[in-house]
Amino acid sequence: ALTAEVRTLAEGHRALTAEVRTLAEGLRTLSEDHRALAAEVRTLAEGQRILTEAQARTEARVERLETALAELATQVQTLAEGHRALTAEVRTLAEAQARTEQVLQKLSASHARLEQEFRQFRDVFGATVEDEAGGVLASVLREKGYRILAESYNLALDGEVDVVLPVLSPEGRPLWAVVEAKARLGGRDVHKWAQRIKDARWRRRLAARNLPGPFLVYAFGIRMDRSALDEAEREGIGILTGQGERIPPKSLIGDEAG
Repeated sequence: ALTAEVRTLAEGHRALTAEVRTLAEGLRTLSEDHRALAAEVRTLAEGQRILTEAQARTEARVERLETALAELATQVQTLAEGHRALTAEVRTLAEAQARTEQVLQKLSASHARLEQEFRQFRDVFGATVEDEAGGVLASVLREKGYRILAESYNLALDGEVDVVLPVLSPEGRPLWAVVEAKARLGGRDVHKWAQRIKDARWRRRLAARNLPGPFLVYAFGIRMDRSALDEAEREGIGILTGQGERIPPKSLIGDEAG
C-alpha cells in the first residue's frame, strides 16, 4: 500500500511539476505580453504627445485664421462703405454730367445761332463796306471830271472784285474803276490786290467778263494801317477812305496805249 501511495505521490509530483512548468511558461508569455503592452502604451503616449502638439498648432492656426477673418471682415466692411460712397459720388457725377450736357447743348445751340448771326452780320457789313466804297469812288471820280456810265457792282472771279464802276474819262475814254474794299486795310491786302490786277492772265479773264480795261485801281478801307499807304505808293494804286481820295493812282493798269 505504501508503495502504491508513493507511486501516486510521484505521479502527483510529476503532474504538479508539469503544471508548474505550464505556469512558468504562461508567466513568461504573460511577461512578454506585458512588455509588448508597455511598448504599445509608450507608443500611444508618444502618439498622444504628437497629437497634442499638432492640436496646439492647429488651435494656433485657427486663432490666427480667426484673427485674419476678423480683419478681412473689417476690410470688407470698409470696402462696402467705400463702394457705397463711390456709388453715391458716381451718381452725383452722372447727374452733374447730365446737367453739363444740357448746358453744352444749349451753348451749342447758342453758338450756332451766333455763328449764323455773325455770318449774316459779316455779309451785311461786307456789303455795306462795298456800298460805301462804291459811293466814295463815284463821288471822287465825278469831282475829277469822270462821267459815271452805270451803277457800281461787284464781280465774282477767282477772288471777288468788290467794286466795278464803268466810267468815261474827261477825255471821253471808257475806263473801269475797280476797288478792293476792306473794313481794315493792311499793306498785305494792298499788295495782293495790286499783284492780282497787274497779272495779265487775270486781266484776260476780266476781259472775258466784259471788263477789257484799262483800269483805275483803288483800295478802300474804313480804317487802314500805315503799311497800306506805303504799299499803295510802291504799287502805284490809289487809296480811298470814307472822306475821299487819300492817294490817287499813278497810272492806268492794262493801258496798252500807255
